[in-house]
Formats: sequence, C-alpha cells, structure tokens
Amino acid sequence: MPYLARVLLKGSIVVLPLAVTIWFLWSTILWLDESGLMLLDWFGIQFFDGQSEIPGIGLAFTILGLFLVGLLFQFDPVSWLYEYLEGTLMRFPVVKTLYGAVKDFAAMFDNQQKKHQPVVLVNLPQQGTLVGFITSEKMPEAVANARPGEELVAVYLPMSYMVGGYTVFLPSHCLTPVAWSFEEAMRFAITAGVSQNGQKMATKTKSEE
Repeated sequence: MPYLARVLLKGSIVVLPLAVTIWFLWSTILWLDESGLMLLDWFGIQFFDGQSEIPGIGLAFTILGLFLVGLLFQFDPVSWLYEYLEGTLMRFPVVKTLYGAVKDFAAMFDNQQKKHQPVVLVNLPQQGTLVGFITSEKMPEAVANARPGEELVAVYLPMSYMVGGYTVFLPSHCLTPVAWSFEEAMRFAITAGVSQNGQKMATKTKSEE
C-alpha cells in the first residue's frame, strides 16, 4: 500500500499541474473567442449570413483588436487621451481600487516593467533575509514630508502561496542587490522555495555597503 500511494502521488504531481494549465489556457481561449463573437455582434458583422460560424473567428478578431489598440498607443495623442480618461476614472474610489488592482496585476506581465523592479535581499538583523523587489525609488510626497531627510525606496515583499504581500519603505543600505531574474525570484518567493525552477538563483551578488 505505501508503494501504491507513492506511485499515485507521483502521478498526481505530474498530471494535476498539466491538467490545470491546459484547463486555464483552454478556458482563456474560449473566453477570448466568445468576447470576439460578442464584439462582432455589436458591430453587426456576420459570416455566411449568420448560418454558421467560422471556428476561432472570435479569437482572431479579439487578437486583431488588441493588436490595433497597442498600435494606436504608439502615438502620443492617443496615449495622452488615455491618461486623461484614466485620471478621470481614478477620481472615483470604487473604480480606483478595482481598476488599479487589475492594472497592477496586468503590469506584472510587462517585460519593461519588470526591468525596473530589481530583485534585492532585505536584511533583518538577527532574524534572517527576505526576498523583495524595488518598485519605486521615489518616495510619495506624503511619505517624504513625514520622514524628512531620509532616502527611502519602496520594496515589495511577496507572501508565499498566496496573492499578497507587503510594501515597505527601507533605506538603501538595508538592501543587497541580487543578479536574479524577476520571474525566478517571484516563483521562488511565492512557492517558498519549493519550485525546482526557483532554485536557479544567481550566486553573484553586489552589495552597496
């Protein structure tokens, strides 16, 4: 029985992550396809006089729409208009909280955004070391006024096995930059080091001391 249990556990470890990944990707594709079909209906666009649907046409339309939106934002007037509308929306408390949270989550997949979030080790005297990410080197005005004369940076400390964490303001001398990619460091922190891929931590570190 112990042998059978180990084999069953091994099979579950192999199959479950793959099954969940496939289910998530397939559900996302179906949702994008349905969203595209809904947009086609709104625009009154039909294929074959509505008698049948081309498989994947909704997904293709959604991808094309996202590409066109990204292309439009290459022009400054469009970006300016978007920032203006975004600033107007952010004045409403409920919209600000929901929209801000979704936007921040989406920004995690932006490679340019990751480049500006270097990985650091936060030294806690006589307690240990935490993995963190510098999110901003500029203090908000309210924080700067409350702590005059101090040079602090914002550091995000993720929590293991849950979507959450803490944002703390720390002086630079408490931080040790690490040659560690954003993806590997975040994976390591979220899985509490269990992820095998997260073990590929760079050994070369640089200290500002």
